[in-house]
Amino acid sequence: MRPVFVIIDRMSKKNPCTLHYAGKETEASVMASTPSAPLRLVKTHGAPSDWTNMLIAGDNLGVLKTLIAGKEAGRVVNADGTPGVRLVYIDPPFSTRLVYRGTDGRHAYDDRRRGAEFVEFLRHRLILLREVMSADASIYAHLDWKTSHYVKVVMDEVFGPDNFLNEIVWSYGGRGAKAASAQFPRNHDAILLYARRPRVFNKQRREVSLPKDSPCIQQDAYGRWFKTAPRGDYTDASIASLEEAGRVHRTRSGRLRVKYFLREAEGRVIEEKLIGDVWDDVPDAMHIKASEKTGYPTQKPVALLERVIKASSNPGDLVLDAFCGSGTTLAAASALDRRWIGIDIGSLAIKTAQKRIKAGMKSNGTPGFAVYRAGKQT
Repeated sequence: MRPVFVIIDRMSKKNPCTLHYAGKETEASVMASTPSAPLRLVKTHGAPSDWTNMLIAGDNLGVLKTLIAGKEAGRVVNADGTPGVRLVYIDPPFSTRLVYRGTDGRHAYDDRRRGAEFVEFLRHRLILLREVMSADASIYAHLDWKTSHYVKVVMDEVFGPDNFLNEIVWSYGGRGAKAASAQFPRNHDAILLYARRPRVFNKQRREVSLPKDSPCIQQDAYGRWFKTAPRGDYTDASIASLEEAGRVHRTRSGRLRVKYFLREAEGRVIEEKLIGDVWDDVPDAMHIKASEKTGYPTQKPVALLERVIKASSNPGDLVLDAFCGSGTTLAAASALDRRWIGIDIGSLAIKTAQKRIKAGMKSNGTPGFAVYRAGKQT
């Protein structure tokens, strides 16, 4: 296997860094040489409506070409009428050189592609994903330390470097290194976020519980709990307005600080913190509750996908997972009132996701869906 070589060009909007390697096709060739994969309906679960969620068994490359045609024909559409997929999440193979099996020993998938072969495999799919996305869509690519740097350069090429928003660090913890390992433990994944403008983005917050004797909080004469921050770039007029609202605090030395009120619940003080690009509050699938575990390898927790979906879509928006595996994205999208399309080539993935979504329909009334099998072009 030939190694991948990075050739650094002049960095500009029209000429980003590019990745050069043997076997790399032009985008035009990828689009022209990829055949569509007609979809054959296998079964439907639940009553039909104006949109039926889709679970598709087959190679996602041909399926994506079919979905592009569906977008152009107005069949792949968000509830607001916008054509295309508004949110894409992919958790592709990580080039681990391993064969994965479920907890019952059944084969799930092979992850044997390496180097240039792996990069080009994923690049083809990223090119087609771009074409099926709506004009205001976002894409999250979930990767690990071995491949994220290569894929970052490829995604700059495909989506444009100006559309790169975040490298999200999912720091799940809980895994150590062997005592003899001469390295730090590897306890995080990287999730690359690219989005077009204008885009859907909803700021996410999480609640942090603080004891009342915490040195970082105070209580005013009215019994309200608060934290303070420096004045920053507030103008004198803004400070006057804040003072009228009781949001100005002066220290013993006379310095002016801005109050941020906190709420009280069950004897503790609750702070809502804005979520940044390090997600260290979502445990991995090894530590989720037993009822959520499917037995499928490399399963991701629902909490992780809920955050992605809430941040970059709204109810009625169409969410696509082209490597849907155990169906975590689909389950989260259903529960959050999003439309969805899931694709996977593995029979264990399709069976696991189908069983999981059907269980969700029974337990919480999530919408129905149809199962399709992708065939060869005729």
